[in-house]
Formats: sequence, structure tokens, C-alpha cells
Amino acid sequence: MIVQDTDLFDPSYPTVLVVPMTGDPELPIPELTVVLQPSASNGCKKLSYLLPQHLTCVAKTRIRAATDSRISAAELQQLRQLVVLTIGGLG
Repeated sequence: MIVQDTDLFDPSYPTVLVVPMTGDPELPIPELTVVLQPSASNGCKKLSYLLPQHLTCVAKTRIRAATDSRISAAELQQLRQLVVLTIGGLG
């Protein structure tokens, strides 16, 4: 899952913020997790979890291809709120 913000980093080193996803129910912190039900639009084959507490930055040069998979607007909003909470933006 990629949440992109083009204003965060210098244009000479384009990067994206990446939120890892897992199918392992033992890894998520329930209060900080977006749960994805399998669907054709998100491409998940089983119950999956977005882990904003493991947010990382990746150089765009490392990304080889985008997929057609998407999460819903509500899931994206929840993810954005949890990213802010995780990095301490509500304090």
C-alpha cells in the first residue's frame, strides 16, 4: 500500500511512503490496523492487515510496477488517520 505525498521530499530524490500489508493475524496491533476483507478491487485473496505502525519511505526507483488494486475511500481515510496517530501527529 502506497500513500504518496510529493511535497515531503526533495524532487531530486523522489520517494513514496509505504504501508506494509500482511495476512498474518499475529502481527497487527488491533487499534492501529486497517483490516481488509478480500475483494476484487483490493486484490486480497484472504483477510489482510495494513500496518501503519511500520510505515517506511522507499525511493521511487525501487518500485517496478503499479497494480490495479485499490482500497476503498473509507479504508484510505482510516489508514491516513492511523498514520497520523502512529507518528504522533495528534499530540
